[in-house]
Amino acid sequence: MPKIKCSYCKKEMEYNDLKDIPTFPFCSKKCKLIDLGHWLNEDYKMEVPAKLETESFYDD
Repeated sequence: MPKIKCSYCKKEMEYNDLKDIPTFPFCSKKCKLIDLGHWLNEDYKMEVPAKLETESFYDD
């Protein structure tokens, strides 16, 4: 049976199909909400700014 670790607490989970883990990639709703809280508090940040597409589809 394959195993995967929770993205937040690193608890190991076994599964047959990822549908077996309704909170994937987290082990529980608690870990999912804690992680979301970190994003909303801006504890996690993207290091590289997103690139803006400057070329238009019609600029040929």
